[in-house]
Amino acid sequence: MGVQRLAGDRTLVTVTGHLDLHTAHCLSEALEPLLDAEHLVLVDLSAVTFLDSTGLTSLISAYRATRNTDARLALIAPSPPVQQMLRLTGVDRVLSIYPSPDAVGH
Repeated sequence: MGVQRLAGDRTLVTVTGHLDLHTAHCLSEALEPLLDAEHLVLVDLSAVTFLDSTGLTSLISAYRATRNTDARLALIAPSPPVQQMLRLTGVDRVLSIYPSPDAVGH
């Protein structure tokens, strides 16, 4: 899990490998301090090879947290397995998804 400050109020969180029962807490811990500020939090899922319900719950919980703050959450370039899970669960209709960090408006 990597966290990188970008220009302005943007932060890029890069997730690799499995996002599951064993790793989802790492994502939640990385996102928590970012979601209480006026930030645009970009979660790069391009290198995620597996996403289970626990990982999905982390993403949904982060989205819900932004509804109570001025933070915004955007998913970046979900890998095919992640896209499939997002589509099957309907989460792709709720969370904002972009092909790259540059494609996300301020």
